[in-house]
Amino acid sequence: MEAKSNMAAPRSSWRPSRRTALKAGAASLIGLSAPAIISGRAFSAPKTIKIGGAVPLSGPVAYWGISTMQGFVDGAAVINEAGGVVINGEPHMLEIINYDTKGETADARAATLRLVEQDKVKYVYSQAAASTVGMLQVTEPAGVLSIVACWGYLKLFGKDYPLHFRAEMSDYEQGFAYIPFMQEHYGKDSLKSAAFIGPDDQDGKDCNYSYQRLMKYYSIEDKGSEYFNWEDTDFYPIVAKTLRTTPDFIVTSPTPPGITGSIVKAARELGYKGPIASPAASETKTILEVVGELATDVVLPVTNVDPTTPSQVAIRDRFMKRFGDFNALAGNYSWWIYSLKAAFEAAGTADDPKAVAEALGNVVLEDTYCGKVAWAGEKSFGVKRQGVYDCYTTLIENGKARLADVRFPALPADY
Repeated sequence: MEAKSNMAAPRSSWRPSRRTALKAGAASLIGLSAPAIISGRAFSAPKTIKIGGAVPLSGPVAYWGISTMQGFVDGAAVINEAGGVVINGEPHMLEIINYDTKGETADARAATLRLVEQDKVKYVYSQAAASTVGMLQVTEPAGVLSIVACWGYLKLFGKDYPLHFRAEMSDYEQGFAYIPFMQEHYGKDSLKSAAFIGPDDQDGKDCNYSYQRLMKYYSIEDKGSEYFNWEDTDFYPIVAKTLRTTPDFIVTSPTPPGITGSIVKAARELGYKGPIASPAASETKTILEVVGELATDVVLPVTNVDPTTPSQVAIRDRFMKRFGDFNALAGNYSWWIYSLKAAFEAAGTADDPKAVAEALGNVVLEDTYCGKVAWAGEKSFGVKRQGVYDCYTTLIENGKARLADVRFPALPADY
């Protein structure tokens, strides 16, 4: 199954609001497409597929939530202007509805309840652990398909949650791309030990579990872990404790770019020379603003700072025009909605989330901002619900960022 997107620049622009409904000129578009796909129904109103976002648009992880939302808003505009989702020959327009979870579980549950009960949404996306946990309290009992970026709470994922998809590679899947790159770039003998820094919550603990599995797989000594609170602003004490263990490199996960920059700044000012990998930062602008010329040997997996293919360039240019800014993380999230489009069309329905979920697990996209995308994890989780894609790794050296490596993760045979 392969889905391709039309990258023509949309004519309308998005403006932020608490609740965003985007239909992108549906009526006129359907009129233009009627002879080819409607067959005698040119004057009937097009059907609508609602997709809801329960995402943090404010709070400490708003950067992640806004990036996710932008991918859906932009993708819906592109799909709608190209004629919509065509199910059994009939076009359907996409409507995107977003509510702010503030990165809190209770707010995510309330937002998802509103999406499901009031807006009658059958497809919900979310971002980050706390929002995902609150969302799942509603979506799973309601039979609603969910698609998220969340690395923690692994007990809430897999065969017992067949409608739940994790579209973003976690630090574990990324590790099978960026660890080999680091060993090749710095030399395997220079990276014999590592230490971990992450948030003091279940998300951070689960990411530490992923880190430990990766270190064991690559025979790298684990020098221990330190945890911060989301409200922390002074990272020097935590970094100082980490440096006392003398690790060859440091992994921070899951840390947004601002916190990553603070950790890097503290480490460099305390004299640390080793590489620092941040699988969740996925952006360079903020890190460079925080760290400046001290930003060197910072490894950022899944961070494509140099879009080169026509599709990647088109995504960057559209985001700049629509939102006034672009970052690589938002580019990473831009494929989710195209995967859903392919699943709707393959399943022949948007009314049955179970049928759409079965179709979605088999979708493969060849030309996204992340390159090739597929769903995997059947041996690990009992079902194909984990997104896996080409890992674009950016390296910051002496205050400058460059794309240093691109490879599909060499996942183990039991994954």
